[in-house]
Order: sequence, then structure tokens, then C-alpha cells
Amino acid sequence: MFVDSVDREGVAVEYDYLILATGASHSYFGHDEFEQFAPGLKSLADAVSIRNRILRAFEQAEAEEDPQSHRDLLTFVLVGAGPTGVEMASALADLVRRALRSEFRRIDPTSARIVLIDMGNRVLATFAEKLSAAARRRLEKLGVEVRLDHGVEHIDADGVIVAGERIASKTVIWTAGVAPSPAGKWLKAATDRAGRVRVQPDLTVTGHPEIFVIGDTASLDRDGHPLPGVAQVAMQQGRYAGTLIHRRIGAKPVPPPFRYFDKGNMAVVGKGFAVLQSGRLGLSGFLAWMAWAAVHLEFLGQSSLRVSVFVQWVWTYLTGQRGSRLIVNHYASTKHDARS
Repeated sequence: MFVDSVDREGVAVEYDYLILATGASHSYFGHDEFEQFAPGLKSLADAVSIRNRILRAFEQAEAEEDPQSHRDLLTFVLVGAGPTGVEMASALADLVRRALRSEFRRIDPTSARIVLIDMGNRVLATFAEKLSAAARRRLEKLGVEVRLDHGVEHIDADGVIVAGERIASKTVIWTAGVAPSPAGKWLKAATDRAGRVRVQPDLTVTGHPEIFVIGDTASLDRDGHPLPGVAQVAMQQGRYAGTLIHRRIGAKPVPPPFRYFDKGNMAVVGKGFAVLQSGRLGLSGFLAWMAWAAVHLEFLGQSSLRVSVFVQWVWTYLTGQRGSRLIVNHYASTKHDARS
């Protein structure tokens, strides 16, 4: 295998076992020209970049002499009403209506317009209709404008066009669609329609029992349907692959084929509100949000980290203060603007 990175380009790496968990990137459904105007969120670097764009929009509006330009600068459009879009829209609504509301003199952050667009007929389409409806009501209560049943026709530096209508905006964020990494091409293996590697029940590649593919890169059916591209699938597959390799090395009986245990889906819709679905159980509101918080704390790696995160969450919940909000320049990490 050859590794391509900044400092190890083209370097051959020998292995006895190989686990590929190369994740997914953004999918613009054949409109890759949208990417330069509507970045997506798949990594920490993406998150920092999006935070920069959002905070910089408020700073630019504060400095803008022409009040007519404030509307475009303070309109935020999110394309895709899945969990990522819903959580980001609600978080942005909380940010502008609580954390930023008293930090500017010339503009009113609470006047920001947040538009969530999806070509489907409801938000959180993978959840039960009752939970989807509860999430939409919560979004609208937070001031998010939800537009459904129409996809985005065009995106440029000045906004988007939806159903023939232009929405002027300087900040468009892509929260719809994912595309797997090209691992199938690297391995010259069979793939599904989306390009994910078709794996055996033990997560290995056909003809290569030493190569495992997991997470968003892998395609494996359960009861006739492909496994969802969520973190729980990747985590359980990673544990399974590790166990299988350990038993092979120790000449012990191998485990049965991988079986995904669905622990349910969750999505946060602003401060103190979430939706939770696990089998036939559906829950929305504060109790669901508490369950979400407990699950996320449980999966943190260290006890000390769980305590510090819990204390920070409690402080944020009670005071509405989110700490430092940095605008980090890309050309030099040592230079930045900050609003604390």
C-alpha cells in the first residue's frame, strides 16, 4: 500500500491487516460548482471555516455603512434538513438570539434570517413523522424559516435560487448529501451505486481477507437494507474488526458475522430540546435532550473530560455564555480576530 500525505507522499507501507475507515466527503448531486459558494461540514477544519464565515458576517455587517447591505450579510441559508442541517440551524438560531444579541452596537443580531431548505417534504426524514413535526415546530419557534419540497437550483456568491426565487445571502452552508471516499477505486473492489465498497459479512473485501472496510466507506446490507451512515455503525464495525483480528492472531475461534445493534437516532434542536427514536420509542423535548447529553458524555474517552464537558455544558445552559468566539485567518494561525 502507498501512503499519500504532506510528508509521506508515495511511501510504501507494509501491513498484515489493513482497516480502511476513510469516511465520506460532501456530495453536491452533480453540481460541484456549488462547493466554492456553499462549504459543507465533515471535519474540524470545516467547522472552523464555517464558524469564521458566520462570525465574520456579523463583523462585516457591524462595519457596513449601508443599512441595505445588512440584510444580505445577516441571511444564512442551509441546504439540507437532515440531522446536520437541523442541528446547525437551531444552534445558529440560539447563537444569534442569545450569545450575540448584546455584542454589537450598530446591528441587531436577532434580526438575522436563517433559512433551512430541503427538497423533501419534511425535516429529519429518517425519523418518525411525529418527531419530524416536533422538530419543525421547534425550529420555527426559534425563528428558523423552513422551506421544503424544493431543491436549490443555483448557488453563487450572492445567494441561492429556490423555486425560481432568489434568496440573497453571503453565507450559504451545504448540509445535504455525502459521497464516500474513493476506496473502491484504490482496492479495485466492487462498489454500490453510491461508490461504497461492498464488503463481506465479516467486513472484509472479497478476495482479500486481510483488508477490512468500515464506516461510511463500506456497504453492507441488514435485512435487505444498507446500514445507515452514522457514527454508531462505524464504531461497532471498528470494535468487530479489532476483535476479529485479535482472534485470528491468537488462533482463536472467530466471531459470527457482523450484526449492527441499532441504539436509535437523536438530533438536537436548540437549547434543551432534542428528538430521540429507538425502535418504536419516540421522544421529543427536554427529556430527549438529557438523554442525548448523557450518551455523548458516555462516549468521551476520559473521566476527567466528561467532568469538564459536563461543567461547561451546565455553565452554558444556565448563563448562555459560550466563551471565546474566534475568527481565525487561514494564512497564519498566530493571527486572528477575537470577540469574547
